[in-house]
Amino acid sequence: MKVMLVTALFLAAGACGPAFANAKLAEEKQCMQCHAVDRYVIGPSFEAIKAVYQPMKAPEKKLIDVMRMGSDANLGPHWGAARMPNGSERPLINDEEARQLARWILSLP
Repeated sequence: MKVMLVTALFLAAGACGPAFANAKLAEEKQCMQCHAVDRYVIGPSFEAIKAVYQPMKAPEKKLIDVMRMGSDANLGPHWGAARMPNGSERPLINDEEARQLARWILSLP
């Protein structure tokens, strides 16, 4: 019984691994200072971002551009008066990190 429980926990942790890793990346890149997965903070929730961007043509590329250039990307809706900072105002996000974050946002339930 104990072995089955440990195995189940191990498998569950593995299934959550990518989601946890991307949430950790979002924290490291200071995304969570303005965003949360399921609620508005200073900026929209990642769920709201997904709802707006997912129906667009090439949503991943558009999200990557906004993550890299901030509001200066001028590629889509920006909520309220808050401005998405560009790379000079927050930690830089390289192409692979931006791609991971965009895919994570677009895959949220």
